[in-house]
Order: sequence, then C-alpha cells, then structure tokens
Amino acid sequence: MSDNQIDLEAYLARIGYEGGREPTLETLTAIQFAHATSIPFENLSILFGQGVQLDLETLQDKIIGACRGGYCFEQNGLALAALRQLGFKARGLIGRVRWMVEDGVAAPLTHMLICVEFEDGAYIYDGGFGGIRLTGVLKLEPDLVQKTRHEDHRIVQVGENYTIQADLGSQWANVCEFTLTPQSPVDYELSSWYTSTHPESLFTNNLIVERPSADARRMIFNNTFVERKRGEDQTVREIADVDEMVALLDQHFGLPVEADEQRKVLERFLVPPAL
Repeated sequence: MSDNQIDLEAYLARIGYEGGREPTLETLTAIQFAHATSIPFENLSILFGQGVQLDLETLQDKIIGACRGGYCFEQNGLALAALRQLGFKARGLIGRVRWMVEDGVAAPLTHMLICVEFEDGAYIYDGGFGGIRLTGVLKLEPDLVQKTRHEDHRIVQVGENYTIQADLGSQWANVCEFTLTPQSPVDYELSSWYTSTHPESLFTNNLIVERPSADARRMIFNNTFVERKRGEDQTVREIADVDEMVALLDQHFGLPVEADEQRKVLERFLVPPAL
C-alpha cells in the first residue's frame, strides 16, 4: 500500500458501506451518506492535547482503527484517498466557513471539501462539516435547489466564489464559501495547524461533536446537547454533569471517554462561557 492509499476494505467496513464500487454518482451519493452517518465530527483530539496529523497512516489508525472521528481535514482527507482508489476523478478544495458567521465578518480558509467530476459536470462532496453536515452530494449548478436526506441545499455563485446554502425553512443559511482552485497537502497542513493550535481558534476553545443519523441531527456544543428529528422542532438542553456528557458521547456519537484526565477536560465545558 503506497503513501497515497488506504486500506479501502477497512474504510468501507468502517462506514458500513456494502454497495457497488463503480465510480458512479449513485455510488458517490451512497458513500457520502454512509460516511456522514458513521464517522462523527469531533475535536476531542485537540482538546485532549493529542494534536492532529493529516498523513494517511495516522488518519487510518485514528478514524478506522480506533473508530474515532475528526474534523474536515481529517475526514475529507481520508475520504479523498478512498474516492480516488475507487476510480473517482476527485480533487480537494478549500473554503471559508460561513455557518453561523454574520455577513461581512471575515472568515479564514479553514474548511476542506472535495470536487468530483463526472461527464455531466462537477459535484461537491463534503463528509466533514461540523454543524450541518451534508448527507448528499451537490451538483455544481448555481441556484439549483437540491434535496439531501435532510435539508434542501443550493449553491450560489458570485464571480469565482461559490457558497453552499441550506434551507432552514424560513431562510437560506450560508454554510461554506469556496472556489474551484485545487489545493495541495501543504495547503491543508497550514490551515489545519492554525485551526488546531491557534489560541483563538474555534476548535481550541470549544467542545464540538456532531453526527447526523438517517432521521435526525445531533450535536454537542460545549454544555448543550442539540437534537433535531426529521419533521420536529429542534430541542436544546443543558448537559447536567460530566457523567451525562460521557454517556451522550458514547450513545449518540460512538466516542467512549474513559480516562480520568479526559473527563476533567470535558468538565471545563460544562460551565457556560462568561459573557
């Protein structure tokens, strides 16, 4: 196995995918959904002082071998290798997170996503966005409203910039802004280093865990557990103590926490941040 390859059988088993392997749109869509609902978005490695490494051997050991999750550079880095091994014409892109960011506020290039080319055009694959993760691929066709297993989405274009938007019912919300400029591994290394180490980074100051299921979205953000089942209003409740937090991490995200020092880290996020 080369430096550019992973154990494909192990990856597909990790996401519970047993479908066809021809590099078709149907296959891509099924893998996207399987990945998104199997591998949690999480930044526990950062908070626990374990750091983030983007080489494929480390990603495979962590996400496949240890059954952990990761953030976009880890998840989409692993997925990109898998898609290429399956024969997809795929390349990595980079973008700016606009989810929950006010218009006019600058956002750095800290999100990795994937572009896959077919005869009928390009599609966007994103298996690693924390907060409102895609559960389907999106055709790169501006203003086309596209259904996924959860919300409808669309891509709007202004010049060379594209923005993924999600339909929240009452409004279209920006998710991620990107261009089609190809990226190299060193670009991701730089952005990931900032994201995982900068003292003012979102991921060094907050606990963020997310994973959709077939019929719901669930997320832990610091001391709150957010759940939105299909067809129901979103519920947000405060997590009472570290025992409840550990139970939620295990039950809904497949992330057991056993070490006492790690439980102590989690306790820090049970206190609401000072205003």
